[in-house]
Amino acid sequence: MPLSCTRLIKSILTLLMVFSYSTSYAGNNAAPLGQELGVTTLKQFQESIGVQTQLTETGTNKFSGGVMLEGNGEGLGVDGLTKILVIFNASNQLSGVVMTMSKSHFQETMNALSKKYKLVNKQVPFVGNKFAKYKQGNSVVMLDSPHMSFDMELRYLTNEFLASYTKTSADENAENKRNQASKF
Repeated sequence: MPLSCTRLIKSILTLLMVFSYSTSYAGNNAAPLGQELGVTTLKQFQESIGVQTQLTETGTNKFSGGVMLEGNGEGLGVDGLTKILVIFNASNQLSGVVMTMSKSHFQETMNALSKKYKLVNKQVPFVGNKFAKYKQGNSVVMLDSPHMSFDMELRYLTNEFLASYTKTSADENAENKRNQASKF
């Protein structure tokens, strides 16, 4: 009996070690262009990506309180990329990357994302709006291709940024509805 308990304890400890290793690995966030969300700093991003493409500071993001950089993405080697918006939080950590691309690259982009991140939602009708959402650690990746547009957006966002965006947008919507209702 003592030998069985020892084996059982060793097995449980081994499983716990494997589980803790796998969850710490799975905790890594999405990393657009090799820059991990919530980890990469403004300085690191500028030293790495800023030397590959021209980025211009475009102000402070109202959802994150951090700096925004924008450019056309030329030099990054991403097929169909026409615009890139990079968002940092108030602590100068990468909070979001929004890439505007030609929608003709939807399927190949979705396939590449599916190999890298966990798919949580997908709507890909033959005709109509196409959408795919992925998760990785404390971040989400959303691929959004509106039917009546020539472009699609690939958004990499921290959960914190997405929550702030969702709450602020809902608050603004409610305020607009109250303002409209007061005019009648």
